[in-house]
Amino acid sequence: MKLQRPVLKTVIALYLFVLCTSATSFAQQTTRTTNSTPSDQPVIGSDADPGDGWWSSMPKEKKMLYTTTASAAAIGLWGLATWDYGSSGFHSADEGWFEEDSKYGGADKLGHFWATYAFSDALTGLYKSWGYESQKANNYGALSAFLVQFAMEFGDATSETQGFSWEDVVMDGIGALTSILMERYPELDRKIDFRIEYIFNVDINNIFDDYSNQFYSMVLKLDGFDYIENSFLKYLEFSAGYYSRGYDTEEVDRQRSFYAGISLNFSRFFYQNDWNKTGKLLEYWQPPYTVLKASHDLD
Repeated sequence: MKLQRPVLKTVIALYLFVLCTSATSFAQQTTRTTNSTPSDQPVIGSDADPGDGWWSSMPKEKKMLYTTTASAAAIGLWGLATWDYGSSGFHSADEGWFEEDSKYGGADKLGHFWATYAFSDALTGLYKSWGYESQKANNYGALSAFLVQFAMEFGDATSETQGFSWEDVVMDGIGALTSILMERYPELDRKIDFRIEYIFNVDINNIFDDYSNQFYSMVLKLDGFDYIENSFLKYLEFSAGYYSRGYDTEEVDRQRSFYAGISLNFSRFFYQNDWNKTGKLLEYWQPPYTVLKASHDLD
């Protein structure tokens, strides 16, 4: 069974986010309010000791170029080997947006947004660790993430079963711009997360090839508001989300739904106990079955 591309993009972005945030202690401890590299901190990739290895001594500009190129190339090679890249001439596809008759009821569009947003943030942390100041790291991280996603879309354009989708490209662009917005306004980032949640709602053959077990949400975190002093309230968060069901399986009727939810802010717990990497991950991934939801069916 072939893995469906939009879902795999989401999983790849989550994996790369974990990889990038775990690769360096800088990415663990830095915050969005960092605007420059401290003068007493060594800049990796510029004045590094050549004895540290070829990668450590490489200029950060080349590291960024190679990282972006390698990510796009790896996806392209996977597409050639596993998907049907190259099976057709360049063509486009009209997948729709969130209409009932769209390809995945719109869930894939949120997947594109989330994947590019998370990948942009991951690369931002990685580029900061190489010595880029905060704003440049974020600009380059967002651009790299968008280019990698665009390269995948270009590969889809040569696939007989897919096709180039401008709707996907637009959502990729919005995801990259959202990462830039959050970097520019740290107070906004304190209050809002964008997350994906995987649950096991229906039986599937492979975790990569469905949307019927996914939720996408925007989360409002009460601990981002300084005037809320109650310690318990600071652990609460409210979410608004979207999901589709039945577009990738015959086991349930097709359904598109909005939902509102309430949950506990797990990332706050991990941050205050100095588990910063786990806390950061939980700003992008919602543990399954941890949100009390009330849904409204659009169909």
